[in-house]
Amino acid sequence: MRWIAIIFVIAIGTAVTVIQPLQAKDPSPALQKTSACDSFGIQRFQLKKEAPFFSLKGLNGQQFSLNEYKGKPLLLFFWGSFCLACKEDIALLEIFFEKNRGQIEILTIAIDGEKERKVKNVVKENQITLPVLLDYKEKIARTYGVKMVPTAFLINGEGLVKGMIVGQRDWCGPDALSAIQETLNLH
Repeated sequence: MRWIAIIFVIAIGTAVTVIQPLQAKDPSPALQKTSACDSFGIQRFQLKKEAPFFSLKGLNGQQFSLNEYKGKPLLLFFWGSFCLACKEDIALLEIFFEKNRGQIEILTIAIDGEKERKVKNVVKENQITLPVLLDYKEKIARTYGVKMVPTAFLINGEGLVKGMIVGQRDWCGPDALSAIQETLNLH
């Protein structure tokens, strides 16, 4: 029994000696430089990924197509009228767009487009002027691989998806614009 205890202690000591250096981090994280993308939580795509085409009706009845935004940086924001975080984010995106008009286009896509009345209520309550497109039965959301809302995609002027943001963000915070500029190479 004593030998088993000694072997166990040696095994644990060896494991700690080997694993600890593998997990070691720089003791001064304040000196490490993180990108705006990392701090804002943008998942960047390294491989070329063309943005899936869509053509959707907006709340005002106008048809919107991805092709209309070729040559312009674009943020696609998928949201739902049932989602509290989405409602908060879309209101912040409205402010973000007003402050940064001309730097990036924003299209919001309501994944519950068949509930047009509810979507209209959210838009009216939050005084949203951004284009709101209706995605019936989440067809376009599925095409983009949206698993939860809110989710945003950053598309460059060539129509390539360069990044994805899943979950709520502070669109009026100091990192928002610099993270988008960094992801889309806008300087």
